Amino acid sequence: MKLGIIGTGRLGSFHADKAVAHPNIELAAVMDPSENSRKTLAAKHNVPDCATPDELFPLVDAVVIAAPTSTHYELGIRCLQRGLHVLMEKPMCASLSEAERLVEAAEESNVVLQVGHVEEFNPAWTAAEPLLEKIRSGEPVLIDAVRCSGYTFRSTDVGAVFDMMIHDLDLVLSIVPSPIYSIDAVGFNVIGGPYEDIANTRIRFANGSVANFFASRVAPQVTRSMRLTTTSTTATIDFGSRTVSFVKPDSAVLRGTFAPDRISFDDAAKLAPTFMKEHFASEEIQSAAVDALALEMNDFVHSVQTGGVPQVSGKRALVAVSVAENVVKAIRKTV
Repeated sequence: MKLGIIGTGRLGSFHADKAVAHPNIELAAVMDPSENSRKTLAAKHNVPDCATPDELFPLVDAVVIAAPTSTHYELGIRCLQRGLHVLMEKPMCASLSEAERLVEAAEESNVVLQVGHVEEFNPAWTAAEPLLEKIRSGEPVLIDAVRCSGYTFRSTDVGAVFDMMIHDLDLVLSIVPSPIYSIDAVGFNVIGGPYEDIANTRIRFANGSVANFFASRVAPQVTRSMRLTTTSTTATIDFGSRTVSFVKPDSAVLRGTFAPDRISFDDAAKLAPTFMKEHFASEEIQSAAVDALALEMNDFVHSVQTGGVPQVSGKRALVAVSVAENVVKAIRKTV
């Protein structure tokens, strides 16, 4: 597969490295309007550099688009209509209408459109699969997702919802099989400009599930975590350390043996000091480090070669864009 990289900044450079290392990819060219940026990356990998998409198109049959979000639609639609497979960095677009058109264009050209929600490949998320499967089957869940970092001066053409929260929106929407009942949100701008730097959202689902999302790109510490709680299990995922911790009540608790109306005050006093330790099992899974970006690239190559559906397809990412757009609308109503 002859691959081109559109956008030669930090993330584009990472994608170029993964492409060069992949046995089934030929890094054919890089493209960016910034001459210094594209020539630096092109020289690193000894490939042609292109200033415009038209220069790039004849050299490739697939592209990674790692350009600013505001350019995703224009670049994506041109690539897809030309019949190129596309791995689009997240967010797919900054509006639902644009995202819908990209999905349509991919279907019309019968090409792969994959979106870079890389947390899907985080081993901590994979390790939580037993609980995720129960949630997919319809078990109601309470979710708390937190994603914070310091200000990086990147992705300034969107706010914290599309820049950061959308990772967690995508994951949650992929496991809760229920229509959204309501969205409440608030957000604040800190640095200046038209976009929120801090956002908090509560989404209620028709099956009784509730998900709370907090995102900040002006936080003193980096946090990427999610807690999922059902009647039978609580899982706390730390995406940064690649750990997932489970807490599960034993069968006696689940049967209601210790319900307050079933035990005396004296028995409750005796049970309390050791109750959690004795009747709630704890387990922590620490996963080995993986190169999630390389796994994402491999999924892209496999989908192109087999005609299969990538783990995060354009259709799946479209749902996250739709909800993110509604979150931003809710925030703007409160400002």
